[in-house]
Amino acid sequence: MILSPKQLSLLVCSAFLLLPYCRNIEEATIENLQEESTLTDYQMISLAGRRDGDRLPVRLIFEAPSSNLRMDLLFRIGVPTRLESGQYHWERQDEVLEGPVRANSVTFLGGQSDNPNLGGVFQLLSASGDPLYKVTLPTSEVKRPETGTPWLVPAH
Repeated sequence: MILSPKQLSLLVCSAFLLLPYCRNIEEATIENLQEESTLTDYQMISLAGRRDGDRLPVRLIFEAPSSNLRMDLLFRIGVPTRLESGQYHWERQDEVLEGPVRANSVTFLGGQSDNPNLGGVFQLLSASGDPLYKVTLPTSEVKRPETGTPWLVPAH
């Protein structure tokens, strides 16, 4: 099949328009909801967990210079998959924040024979239940923990 110059031009233009959607360049982000700003110095360094039937406990870790955010989350796999419980522990320069985690949305893919993939939007809440931060996790592979059994997150 030989393409005319017009068809070839249309094909090339279409490829350039679709190319950005073929790459998964999304990164996990943390937003300060009070200041309406994104914390740019944090990087997700770990997303680990092990599926146990219809439950998936995971640990999500972010790091920045002099700071470490750990989120322990327990998902109930179903239609839809939902966050059953979650807690965060955030060690920052001169303070420690802790509290519950609430899910705005959860994406769950696979996990029967391979590692599952998980994503979503989560809020880190104050002790009184006010949203402080929003964590956006693009759909990412949940790696098996390096040691021992998965973490258990207390149900609330």
